[in-house]
Amino acid sequence: MNKILFFAVTVFLSSCGDTKEKQKVIEKQVNLVSQDSTDFIIAFYYNDSVEKGFEYYKKIETNLNSRQVSYQNQVQSKTQKYQNYVSKKQKDIQAGLLSENEMIKVQQKAAEMEQEILQYQQREGARLEEDMLKNMQTINNKLEAFGKLFSENHGIDILMGYSSGQQINYINPQMDVTSAFIDFLNAEQKKLEEGL
Repeated sequence: MNKILFFAVTVFLSSCGDTKEKQKVIEKQVNLVSQDSTDFIIAFYYNDSVEKGFEYYKKIETNLNSRQVSYQNQVQSKTQKYQNYVSKKQKDIQAGLLSENEMIKVQQKAAEMEQEILQYQQREGARLEEDMLKNMQTINNKLEAFGKLFSENHGIDILMGYSSGQQINYINPQMDVTSAFIDFLNAEQKKLEEGL
């Protein structure tokens, strides 16, 4: 009986030693990954930090913001041109300078200009939104693929993205791998770009 008890205690103590060793190895590979007593490793990164630190994400966001500004400027320019035309022609009508036939042509042209603005907004707005969704899907795909590779490289069982206001109330800061994950994302993206 004493031999069985001694054997069980020895196995227990040796397994505890392995867990501590494994934890130290993990901590050297990635800053402060936490794990529980079952060797189940959980880590997280801050989503907003990835948005600010992942160069590919910033590049896509800058491009989309530039296109959004250009789109808004075009809509504003077309709208201003339309308003100037209508204002000038109203003054001509009030001054009695246009015949009935000319007034009909002015109304037609104003309607065409207004229709052109609406079509531009629908066409270009939809294209911009579609591109935005495609780019966000590409970024999400990269985060998933690189997150999987990062987790496999560092023995992480669950890697979570965290944002304030989510259902998770608290995460131990020792589980934060944001900086290491951003460095990994940028390095992997650079490898992809160099391979093109």
